[in-house]
Amino acid sequence: MSQITTTTTPDATSVLTTWLNKNFVTDLEFLLQHQKFTTKAIVPKNSGNKGRFLTFAAPSKYKSYSGDGGGDGSTAITEGSVTANEITAITQTSTDITIAEFGEYTKVGTMYEYAAVPGLRQELLKRLRDGAAFSLDRFVLKKALLTTSLLYADTTPQGASTSSTTLMTAVLGASSITAATKSLFANLAQGFRGVSDIPDGQYAAVITPDQEQDLVTEFTTLRMSWSNSVVQVPGPMGQEKWVNGYLGSIYRTAVVVTQNYTTVSITQTQEVAVVYSDGGVGAMAFQDMNAEIILNDLNSPYKNMNTFAWHAMFGAGLIDTNRVYKIYSAT
Repeated sequence: MSQITTTTTPDATSVLTTWLNKNFVTDLEFLLQHQKFTTKAIVPKNSGNKGRFLTFAAPSKYKSYSGDGGGDGSTAITEGSVTANEITAITQTSTDITIAEFGEYTKVGTMYEYAAVPGLRQELLKRLRDGAAFSLDRFVLKKALLTTSLLYADTTPQGASTSSTTLMTAVLGASSITAATKSLFANLAQGFRGVSDIPDGQYAAVITPDQEQDLVTEFTTLRMSWSNSVVQVPGPMGQEKWVNGYLGSIYRTAVVVTQNYTTVSITQTQEVAVVYSDGGVGAMAFQDMNAEIILNDLNSPYKNMNTFAWHAMFGAGLIDTNRVYKIYSAT
């Protein structure tokens, strides 16, 4: 039996009906990436609303210590106290994450209308889950953008530089990704392990749709191109990258695209890519990183009305600016 609606006007139109197609049109959805590349921690029960990430410094480069092997650093251990073999300090930095409340709701009275038609209740539930996922992913992005490590795409062979004197007209290229990778590697940053959709040990570059187009259509005699880096791989893998639009990895960095991005205005509009390494951005939550869906619950955080809602106790923060790079490129 089809679902019908009628008007309340007392004329002939009140007998007319509208048939409702219950095969709903496919939803519009964001492809979200940023939250995947966070260092995650669950705050134990009754431990407050603030957590702390600790970052320990690596051994100092080019210093004199046993086994260095460079310059006068190859000092073997001898009897007695030798200053060259003494670790004077093991330094660490800390980042505090404050957990806050996030959520949306709809009144239950509205829910009755949705529940009247089979399938609409499920659609509303999906809307809540999608809203929760986007909100938390956007919050992570804003924290990542606080990094002071910044590269500007340019047309030189290296693809990007730290100089802001460029004309700001260069689009993103494969060598721009490589420049960020090189910088992270020089900072001793480590790649991700156990993250879906990217190979273990690699960094992650999250780019915008326009940057994706610029990347796959780049043509230059000066720089390494996406086709040379990614597409020209023999066998099914290379075909998948070209036919299905799989971006793949460029120089130890997995490249993924998202519609959750931002732009800045410097001379002209610049799109912002974010290149992550492990330990760059942290996220904390109570019990679960995913939002809770609340169906007219007496324990709803929105106690002034009966609601259909999502709710999350979540926090995120930039842990180490040397482990997250932004790349500005012309749109």
